[in-house]
Amino acid sequence: MSNYYCSLADVGSRIGLDSAQRTRAQSRLDNCIRRAAIFIDQTFLDYGRDEPSRGVYESTLNGAVAVGATTITLADASSFATAGSGNINGDSFSWTGKSSNDLTGCTGISFSHSTGKTVQQGELAHVVREICADMASGFYLMDEATMQQNGDLRGSDFFERGKHCLIVLAHLGKA
Repeated sequence: MSNYYCSLADVGSRIGLDSAQRTRAQSRLDNCIRRAAIFIDQTFLDYGRDEPSRGVYESTLNGAVAVGATTITLADASSFATAGSGNINGDSFSWTGKSSNDLTGCTGISFSHSTGKTVQQGELAHVVREICADMASGFYLMDEATMQQNGDLRGSDFFERGKHCLIVLAHLGKA
């Protein structure tokens, strides 16, 4: 099971950090991701729903996947359900079977993916990943007190966008 909903790369790319900057800021970014995950879990609990983390499992692609592929191979599919829905790097898809590390009967793969891309199980996984990245970016920028030229705090904008989407998602309980 995944500990957090988004990655260092998800947050770093939103705020324009290159890989060297991400490495230097890793502990601060990890802290912001952890804070966003706690906020997400608590918001779901406030709406009487299970935390989304209970339904999120993660692996990586073990081989490239083409548009419309019906089978995908994961590095480790042991935690994935026999049938379900999820996403490959944000591209939502469903599967109807599982054989070893292969998810079979896949539908909905709308673009090609290279080996090593993140695959998540869970109906809400891709949406929560985006919300987490927005909120963690907001926390990071607010902590750093980075200002745009117009005087608006970018961090506040990221956080509010993520919070708005999170409240709608927690209220509805589905994407």
